[in-house]
Amino acid sequence: MRHALAPLVASVAIFRDNSIEDIREIVRLLRPALIEFHGEEDDMRMRSFGVPYARALRPDVWATMNAAAIHARYPNAAVFVLHANEVEGGATDWAWMPQGLGKPVMLAGGIAPDNVSGIIGTLEPWGVSVLDGIEFVPGRMDGDRMNRFLLEARGGAERR
Repeated sequence: MRHALAPLVASVAIFRDNSIEDIREIVRLLRPALIEFHGEEDDMRMRSFGVPYARALRPDVWATMNAAAIHARYPNAAVFVLHANEVEGGATDWAWMPQGLGKPVMLAGGIAPDNVSGIIGTLEPWGVSVLDGIEFVPGRMDGDRMNRFLLEARGGAERR
């Protein structure tokens, strides 16, 4: 996989409660620029791999924590990935977004070509993460949707 990347493209390894051995092997083979953690990993474990890490926060975690509590729990996170709160009809609610995190924030969940421009223009995240919004079936990306997503994302960034 590492050799398939275009020049100057960084890789991100994503884990959820994987074993230390599995993570070390992926880091050795892929040499990611960032590791993104989604499970129950604590700060000490996440920083033990010698690679900057992103901490994903789901609504059940962020809803009970303010920025100071998040920083206390994950002081060495390079980036926070905040997942949307899904509401009725598949819509997403970003009203919960903690203020004052002081580190880059990526938004994830429910982001698609139809809403990415507004999300970026309104919330001004450091980045956005997309998966379902550009799939035509689970696990299969649609090139046209991906291109439209990128065009719309750039439009939102230009309006900031």
